[in-house]
Amino acid sequence: MTSPDMKPAGMKPLGMKSVERKPVSLRWRLLLPLVVTAIVISALLFFTMRNVTTHAVQATQDALLETAALSILEQTRTTEDDVEIDLPYHIFTMLGATSEDKVYYRIDLDGAFLTGYEDLAPNIMPQQEDRPVFSSVVFRDSKLRQATIHRGFVVRGKTKFVRITIAQTQLFQETIIRDISRTASIIGISFFGFAIFMALFVTTSFLRPIKLLADAVSRRGPNDLRPVRHPTPEELAPLVQSLNGFIARLRTTLRQTETFIAEAAHHIRTPLSLVKSESQLALSKSTNVHSREHLRNIMQAVDQSSRSASQLLDHAIVLYRAEQADELRLDLNLVIQNIVENIQPVASLRDINITSNFDTDASIFIMADRVLVEVALRNMLDNAIKYSEPDQTIHVSLGTSNNMAKITVRDQGRGIKGVNQRGLKQRFKRGSNVDDVIGSGLGLAIVWEICTALHGTFTLKNNKGDGACAVLYLPVC
Repeated sequence: MTSPDMKPAGMKPLGMKSVERKPVSLRWRLLLPLVVTAIVISALLFFTMRNVTTHAVQATQDALLETAALSILEQTRTTEDDVEIDLPYHIFTMLGATSEDKVYYRIDLDGAFLTGYEDLAPNIMPQQEDRPVFSSVVFRDSKLRQATIHRGFVVRGKTKFVRITIAQTQLFQETIIRDISRTASIIGISFFGFAIFMALFVTTSFLRPIKLLADAVSRRGPNDLRPVRHPTPEELAPLVQSLNGFIARLRTTLRQTETFIAEAAHHIRTPLSLVKSESQLALSKSTNVHSREHLRNIMQAVDQSSRSASQLLDHAIVLYRAEQADELRLDLNLVIQNIVENIQPVASLRDINITSNFDTDASIFIMADRVLVEVALRNMLDNAIKYSEPDQTIHVSLGTSNNMAKITVRDQGRGIKGVNQRGLKQRFKRGSNVDDVIGSGLGLAIVWEICTALHGTFTLKNNKGDGACAVLYLPVC
């Protein structure tokens, strides 16, 4: 048994929501390491140039101070009783000629101040003669670089050590280092900017195949389930294969669904025809007013169900043929004549006349699937018949406009005034002014889908008088 306070492992407390981390984009995954690398290299470049310059300038100044100190030693000689030093003033002139730096010196003999600047503190005694010791000190509020050198001289059998300290301010060196640092900064910033540009260029080039693949897939229509054949780099091949596998599974599923719908529509129409025949037979024999009214309602419902089943079958055919179109060079004059002749008996039952107006001698040809064209024309005419009143006329015309075949169907019915045309493109959607007419809401949706599959356009508008005008444009060949 467990206590009421104990919770099974893996259970989250009530009221707590799991926080999903937003995935990092590929662009940032590529760009961030390149930017960090560019920053590190730019910083290393700047500090390397600054350090090399500092050491080079300091080494140059040390060499000059060493030369000056040795020159003073060379001018030092012994006499019978003491050591005599002849200061070479040209050495000080040489040190001060390169800039406005000041030069200080101090000479000691056996540790006792001899000449120069007494407050200039010398370095410790070098361990070896003629080998200077260098140091950086602050003297009179100025930074100095100084060199201390010593040499022993024998006077009356005793060795006396002369220590020489030469110092120089570092204004010129600091100016050089500042200029070099500025140049290094410009070079570092320029390199960083170039590196950022190259990083953006590389990431864009790297992601371009993915974008092209996405564009190629997004440009496809809703019924285009062909395998993706877009050229892609080798690294994207697994993605394309997976995408094609998904498309193949989706295509198989849709085929099974459409096959089921087509078979169901076919099997439904047969018993409906039988029900309608029996109802008509019963209506002809019945004399009871209420029974005849019920039979008429049954026949009306059967007609509506039969129409819906027929349009479901047409819709399944459209989806199948749109994917596997059998394009032929069609003469639209002949196609329209055949459709009008086949549908005229249906219109005659309602005392509706269909007229056509096109030049039979000047044929208009298109490259399209014959079944799709016939289904589109049949639904356009069926829609016109359905919303027309007895003794009205439906006019069918054929022409061309901007290298497109123009098929026009005009009726004298109630039109589409005040109807949202966007809704007519959707399946099972009907206009708000046709509630009293039997229909499934698939006719115009089928025409729009066929129009998309055949790379055409479809428009529906009111006539200047009464009725509606449906126009189908298809590319001519």
